[in-house]
Amino acid sequence: MAIPTILLPPLTPDTATMSHPHFDHLQAHLDRIRYGHLVDSSPESLYLGAQEGESFWELVGLRVTGCPVVVLALLRFQHLGLPGVPNSRESLSSYLSNLPAPRAADEIGALSVILPPQDQGIPLFLKRLRAGIRVGLVTLDPARVELAFDFRLQNPTLVADLRDEAKPLRDHYYRTVDGHLFRGRSHEIPATVTGDYHRFVAISSPEQLTPQGIYPLPTLFVNRTYLALRARARTVEELAALKNWVPFLTDAANAGSLLPTQPRRHGQGPPTGSPLPT
Repeated sequence: MAIPTILLPPLTPDTATMSHPHFDHLQAHLDRIRYGHLVDSSPESLYLGAQEGESFWELVGLRVTGCPVVVLALLRFQHLGLPGVPNSRESLSSYLSNLPAPRAADEIGALSVILPPQDQGIPLFLKRLRAGIRVGLVTLDPARVELAFDFRLQNPTLVADLRDEAKPLRDHYYRTVDGHLFRGRSHEIPATVTGDYHRFVAISSPEQLTPQGIYPLPTLFVNRTYLALRARARTVEELAALKNWVPFLTDAANAGSLLPTQPRRHGQGPPTGSPLPT
C-alpha cells in the first residue's frame, strides 16, 4: 500500500497548533522545503548572525539528547571565501565531527553556542546580534547532538561528507534508536573508519516515513550513534527486501517527529492531514 503524502499544515508528525517564535521560524523553513523553494531570499532574517573577523555566527537546528524539542542555536564558523557561495563554510557533518580549535574561553572537546531567548523572534534576534548586542554563551557537547540541520536552501553543507567526494550518493532507509523511520541519500561510510572524522553523516533529500504519511525534511546531519539500522535501497531486490523487514515497515515506526516542536504527551496521537494520491 502506497504511503500518502501529508499536506501542510501540519508538516511534522507531532506539531500541534501552538505558536512559538522559534518553532514558527522552523515551520516557515519546512514550508519552503515542502513547496520547492530554491533560493534563500534573506540570509539576514533566516540564519546569519554577527560577523567576527574571519568567522561568523549562523543559526542551526539541533536535536539534543535529553531535550524533548528541537533546539535552535548559533554556531561559529570560519569564512571559507568560496566564490559564488554566500557565507561559505564547511559542512555541518565535518564541523560537528571535527571540532574547530578551541578559543581561550572554550572547553576542549566542546562548542560554545548562542541560544536565542525563547520569547524573541529569530529575525529580530539575528538583527540584534549583528548590531553588537552582548549575549552569554552555552557549552554544547557535540557527542550529545543526535542530528543537526541548517536554515539554508542553497548551502555549502551539501558537499560530500567524505574526503573522496567523487563517490556517488546512494539511496538508503534509516531507523533511529528512537524508532523513527526515514529515507534519503548519503555516501557509504567505510567499515574501517576509526575516530570521530565520520561521526556525523550528511543525508540529503530526507523524508520521514510514518503511519500517517511522508514528511519532507531539510538536509540532515545525523550522529552515527543515533542510527540503529541503515539499509541500501539501490536495486529492485533491495527495495523488495525492505518491504519484508519489520524495522523498516511504517506501521512499526515512531509516529513522533524527528524535529519535535513540543513534548509528546501520554496518549497523544499525531494529527491527521489530507493525503495526496501517490
